[in-house]
Amino acid sequence: MKKISVLLATNTPKAYNYLMPDDFESEVGTFVKVPFRNRELMGIIWDQSLEKIENSKLKEIIEYYPSFKLSDRKLDFINFFSRYNFTSLGGVIKLFIPHPYLIEKNKSIKRYKLDKKNIDKITITNARKTVLEFFENETKFFTSSELIKKTNVSSSVINKLIEENVLKAVEYEEQNNTDKVYSKKFDLNKHQTKAANNIINSIKNNKFERFLIDGVTGSGKTEVYFEAVEEALKENKQSLILLPEISLTDSLFDRIKVRFGFEPSMWHSNLSKKKRRDIWQDIYHGNSKLIIGARSSLFLPFKNIGLIVVDEEHDHSYKQQEGIIYHARDMAISLASFEKIPVVMVSATPSLESVLNVKEGKYKNLVLPERIGDAILPEIDFIDMRDEEYIKNQWISEKLKAEIKQALSRKEQSLIFLNRRGYAPITLCKSCGHRLECPKCDSYLVEHKFNPKLICHQCGFSVKPVNSCSECNSKDSLIACGPGIERITEEVLRTFPEAKIATLSSDNSKDTHKVLNDMREGSIDILIGTQIISKGHHFPLLTCVGVIDADLGMANGDLRAAERTYQLLHQVSGRTGREKKPGKSFLQTYFPAHPVIKSLVEGKKENFHNVELKTRQINNLPPYGRLASIILSDTNSKKLIEFCNRLKKSIPNSEEIIVLGPVPAPMTRVRGRTRYRFLLKANKETNIQKYLEFWISNQKKPSSIRLTVDIDPYYFL
Repeated sequence: MKKISVLLATNTPKAYNYLMPDDFESEVGTFVKVPFRNRELMGIIWDQSLEKIENSKLKEIIEYYPSFKLSDRKLDFINFFSRYNFTSLGGVIKLFIPHPYLIEKNKSIKRYKLDKKNIDKITITNARKTVLEFFENETKFFTSSELIKKTNVSSSVINKLIEENVLKAVEYEEQNNTDKVYSKKFDLNKHQTKAANNIINSIKNNKFERFLIDGVTGSGKTEVYFEAVEEALKENKQSLILLPEISLTDSLFDRIKVRFGFEPSMWHSNLSKKKRRDIWQDIYHGNSKLIIGARSSLFLPFKNIGLIVVDEEHDHSYKQQEGIIYHARDMAISLASFEKIPVVMVSATPSLESVLNVKEGKYKNLVLPERIGDAILPEIDFIDMRDEEYIKNQWISEKLKAEIKQALSRKEQSLIFLNRRGYAPITLCKSCGHRLECPKCDSYLVEHKFNPKLICHQCGFSVKPVNSCSECNSKDSLIACGPGIERITEEVLRTFPEAKIATLSSDNSKDTHKVLNDMREGSIDILIGTQIISKGHHFPLLTCVGVIDADLGMANGDLRAAERTYQLLHQVSGRTGREKKPGKSFLQTYFPAHPVIKSLVEGKKENFHNVELKTRQINNLPPYGRLASIILSDTNSKKLIEFCNRLKKSIPNSEEIIVLGPVPAPMTRVRGRTRYRFLLKANKETNIQKYLEFWISNQKKPSSIRLTVDIDPYYFL
């Protein structure tokens, strides 16, 4: 038996020694299963010096998987990921091997393809004819279950064709889609062609380059990166398209089927175990050439990746907030650098980080300045709510109602946007002023009417609606304050009783596909929605967009508040007028002179960028400076404060780094735990991770206290 070093897929900072049979090859990166305490854990053979421990004291590995191995490039990326995000190596390995069943040994999978030379030997029935016609435009192999599903024939029909050698069986092997006839290729305009050619040249030259497709809404950004995907397919390379939210995958999935004639692999949390394992192994063996998914798809075991696309690169959903904290866009760029391939960021409202990287020459800017076809950019106007007469329980201005009415008369669609879930954000007692709060968090309970509950949007705590105040016992004294999306829906139903109305938010996300499809097909007159409807959707008949409370989110103390608001309002406004009919967007605001509102109305994105970048530069904030936050929490407030004070006393002296805090987090109590924060502020070139390592790595922390480091924080609650 020989000694090996194994890095476990769990939150451990180092590798552990195990024994392996001498006849097994101990290649670094190979997957193994080992005993650890009272569990069995997956891990990989790691390149670290072995500890001087006698073999008699070591345990043997349980299983060895020579068929599964992470490449040297992936191992380099894992090391970088761990250092940059200040997280354990084992935790990063867990991202790559989230479930042990992914590398279970599959039964021999047989796939079938039509063998034309045996067709003349069989009787052609209607069912058999359906199968034969299916293969006329197919070059792939399919399992029998896939064939049954795709052709809608019985299993006996497929089994008989297999028995009569009309369907040829092959063992599970790499399939090449590069001979596929691309079924629907669109003509690109000159801006799209120039942008696509830049990326294609990078793929051909196996070169790491960073591109930003900065195109107005409706400018055909997707078709540009589809051209790049096509080039990767021709070269038998894999492509990954990252999306900020799973809700966007359905429409992209359909577009890919039309454009390329095959179905991409979709990676998301709702997959069954078997489907997840099949996709994971398909990607590892190189059978899946085009993959779409959210953050976690970045850690799939690509065999020969040639292109990474980060769609809606500005979206803050790319920032993972729990567990291992990282920004998927930034890590996608890092992965591309290790793999020596191009990475393409795509947005109509690029992040200020990307805007500055273009200015500094780090990104190649691919500009799409106009909408495709006959479509023109929507007209954006503000509605000054200071001029509106206050009417109880009405939140939609008279001007916006008039515009919606006109759209209805023209048989066109309207969209009303409010980025606030539920019916009302606050419920209070009109007798004593008490507000209904979550018992576990420093947040108010949000009233929901569609599914009658009072819900905490921080921890998920919920109770049934109540009639009396728990503070003063007054009956029927509770009143809902402010609008949520459900309350807006109530007003729309009253105002436009004849219209076909639908509501969409994360609370009814299971209906997302149907609602979006109905909207695209024109079955809905007025759609009311939250952030879920703001990105990437194409509604041909939509000509009127109304934003309720456009000021929401601009004054919450977050350094990116104005940037996020600008991006959100620009994106939702961009849903309208995407075909021949011109569109209008109306922003209900109390601050029409705010730089965000002014830039949107004037259509001058650069003005907003310049104002916001100047403010950030003066204050040495990202993207000019660097931030890191330390979040500590405990159920015992006294113990937490004592440890925070001890940490404060041990802050290392540095001329390059300022440490602020500790202070109670703005959201001080979440899920019953008290939270305190430190904030580190440094110049862009400073190695803030090295400073953190020196400061906190050797601190003796009470086991009940949770300490989380967030490099480049996006949230400050």
